[in-house]
Amino acid sequence: MAARFFLSIFLMLLLGRGTEGLRHRRHHLPKRLFVFGDSYADTGNIWKGLASCWKSPYGSTFPGKPAGRFSDGRVITDFVATYLGVPSPVPYRLRRLAGDRRRYGINFAYGGTGVFDTIYPLPNMTTQIDFLEEEIKAGTYRPRQLRSSMALISLAGDDYVSYLNFHNGTVAGLRSFVRSVVDQIEVDLQRLIRLGVGRIGVLGLGPAGCVPIMTQNTSYSSCMEAFNQDAAYHNALLHKAINVINAHPSRPSRIAVFDMFDTLQALVHRHNKLRQGIEGTLRPCCIGTAAGSSCGDTDGNGKPLYKVCDDPGKAVFWDGNHPTQATWTTIFQSFRPTLQHLFS
Repeated sequence: MAARFFLSIFLMLLLGRGTEGLRHRRHHLPKRLFVFGDSYADTGNIWKGLASCWKSPYGSTFPGKPAGRFSDGRVITDFVATYLGVPSPVPYRLRRLAGDRRRYGINFAYGGTGVFDTIYPLPNMTTQIDFLEEEIKAGTYRPRQLRSSMALISLAGDDYVSYLNFHNGTVAGLRSFVRSVVDQIEVDLQRLIRLGVGRIGVLGLGPAGCVPIMTQNTSYSSCMEAFNQDAAYHNALLHKAINVINAHPSRPSRIAVFDMFDTLQALVHRHNKLRQGIEGTLRPCCIGTAAGSSCGDTDGNGKPLYKVCDDPGKAVFWDGNHPTQATWTTIFQSFRPTLQHLFS
């Protein structure tokens, strides 16, 4: 019990949520958090047996065992929830068991999903918003509660993976597809506004060409700059679309982009003053040791087909796609001023 208390105090201080800050800002902050998106935001929706996040060594830093998060510990959802002073929202698939916790919001994010359909039967962004609308129609949330809520959105990375790998997409045609993805995000944002959500934060893409699955062919020695440029293009279009929405004179909601591109790129190139012990390498902490294996895989006898670095806190990436808890900490710190401005 004492250890849990001191951990809570530490996280409050880490995220700038000391007692004085709470007293001055509590009345401005949303009372609940709704989360939409993919594995960067999922905290337990993806089914056991379908993804590695339910296997060891995932969750080794927090909560000490696999818990459905695609990292060694906390993901961006957890950091935003702590900043707001609410529990990390209950995963949608567990909502019936959540009881009173639903008053703090729901996490609709599923690892592997996208703005459009990616992997069947994962719910895309439109379907995830359908889930929220069903909760509203059922009376779980009233209009006043929605106005004092925040939506966190983390999407699009899996759309581009799906486009290139499963839908016969070409690198040359990727820019056109980026425009269609951002256009649909704008449609989804407008829908959340109509539902009455008061504040919305959209996580931009990181440097896609630097994730380990993209750099493994170079022995984790260099990023694929072409894909970084496409990610930057996505972010530019996203900023433009959101600026247009925010400029509308009758906008009932406020939206912000949470940039992570520059921070993550600086980490892998070891240029960030906020590294706090992160060594900055493209090599993931947890990596497969057999052909075709990845973090969390085992053989028929349960023997691990992966190895884990000595200290995840020094690694940028946890596995082939996802940041470590340490990296999420740094990313959150980088856009915390934007989050503060969203509620000013």
